[in-house]
Amino acid sequence: MGGYWFSKNPDRAWAEKLYLVFIPIFFIYNAVMQGMGWVNAGNFWHITQDLLMWLPYCVILPLILRRNSGVRWYEDWWFKFQVWVGVFVIFVTYFHTEWFFSVLGMRYNFPNVTLYLDSRLCGPDEATALANHEKIPLGIYLNTMAFFTIYHTAACVVMRRVRSMTDGWTSGARWGSWIAIVAAASFFFAFMETYLYIQPAVATTVYYLDKARMLRIGSFCYMLYFIVSFPNVYRLDEPPGEKWKLSRCVIEAGFVSMLTLLLIDLFAWVYGPIV
Repeated sequence: MGGYWFSKNPDRAWAEKLYLVFIPIFFIYNAVMQGMGWVNAGNFWHITQDLLMWLPYCVILPLILRRNSGVRWYEDWWFKFQVWVGVFVIFVTYFHTEWFFSVLGMRYNFPNVTLYLDSRLCGPDEATALANHEKIPLGIYLNTMAFFTIYHTAACVVMRRVRSMTDGWTSGARWGSWIAIVAAASFFFAFMETYLYIQPAVATTVYYLDKARMLRIGSFCYMLYFIVSFPNVYRLDEPPGEKWKLSRCVIEAGFVSMLTLLLIDLFAWVYGPIV
């Protein structure tokens, strides 16, 4: 049975391999920051450490090492991918995090941070939000850029392997296998982020009011993000002849942001707060 992991678009395949190598670096970096207690820092170091988690490897390195693709740097897949991720992260962090606070019981407690950026009308009033640790520090945006870069890269590689293995199947079987792998990848990353990242080292800064219920129930809410975003970004410059313009990356990411907001709000209607 055939199948392949990386894109037939050599530009995208190069970037996928680069970002897969970033995964262990990302985990080591986070482990050091958490182990040394550097997560709880003031504004400058809070933003700087999250910027250093994402910018050097995900942007500067591919800009320096980018393969000779014959196109301008802003037409390379890695750059369009980062634009897509950036638009998605801005929308979901600014707006959707309020649902994580109210529905899933997530909290951000950075006592030395005073710079926040979140929705003025979604969520409680400002005084209540501060008292309940429901404000979003600026560094979270940069942190999420790194998280979502590795999630979407790894997921697309695995999804492609399954999809390419089913080329000889019937149309119905191919659709069934595609839905299954998208759902499995979505739940895996939703569950594992909470399971691996919310550790005792950051128990007072980033936490859930009930981690067990977040893993058991909240993961199904969080996976709604990836049910939409994984298949969408999978199509970025794939097949190789289909090239997205930067404007399309912005539009597609904006659409994904709106659809995921609808889905998590429907989860709140159907299930309600998990805590």
